[in-house]
Amino acid sequence: MRLAGGLFALMRPLNAAVTFAGVAAACVIAGADGSDVGRIFIAAAAGTLLASAGNIINDVYDVAIDRINKPGRAIAAGIIAPRTAVLWSAICGSAGLALSVPLGSAALLIASASAVLMFVYSARLKRIPLLGNVAVGLLTGAAFLYGSVAFGNPAAGVIPALFALSFNAAREILKDIEDMRGDGRNAVRTFPLVAGKKAALGLVSAVLVLVIIGSALPYWLSVYGAAYFWVVSIGVDTVLVYVLFAMWNDHSTGNLARLNLLLKYDMLVGIAAIVLGTR
Repeated sequence: MRLAGGLFALMRPLNAAVTFAGVAAACVIAGADGSDVGRIFIAAAAGTLLASAGNIINDVYDVAIDRINKPGRAIAAGIIAPRTAVLWSAICGSAGLALSVPLGSAALLIASASAVLMFVYSARLKRIPLLGNVAVGLLTGAAFLYGSVAFGNPAAGVIPALFALSFNAAREILKDIEDMRGDGRNAVRTFPLVAGKKAALGLVSAVLVLVIIGSALPYWLSVYGAAYFWVVSIGVDTVLVYVLFAMWNDHSTGNLARLNLLLKYDMLVGIAAIVLGTR
């Protein structure tokens, strides 16, 4: 049971839930209906398994950092051996790619490219200021393109992909501020360590302000309906405004960890807004 719990924890259940919801939502806005439940589930499960594979391999590369920043994680805590984690990552990744095959060549291409980028991010890009943050944003955005491509309507995934890219790039920079202690001790050159905490907070603020401003455009351009506007305004943008003030008021590690968790839940609200706005 300890091993099974550790393997499940390596998949980062909340991240997995966000990915599953994002891919499923992309399928719906691309035109899927009640008769497509099986195909939606396959696409969402594939995306979730691929994302989990990336999270697992990231923990393998970051074990020394996690012993400082996240000592409770399965590998850092000694619950799962690195070699076992690598095998589990390979199983999840292979299963995700296999499930992508019946979704078409375009979906399989996105899945394969994402798998490569996840590995390169963990091995190299994470240690390059800002490039790693953008890579995570691209991977999150790719989930929406993946779901929409699976239903032959890639254009439907473009707007949510752009929002996901910006939103998560900002969240990753905020996470880098949270992780400065462990990253600094392991010679990881993240943006906060290179430019300083205040510069990083300023960049996060600028990106989130752009996200708030940009979130209204799909409604005013008549891409999404009134339900989208009200849900995103009340459920997403108010949270982002709160995060902007809260991170400047208290940029302790504990508070930033809390805000990062809040942003993950806020992403789910954003996904709901887009789905409701397209019905």
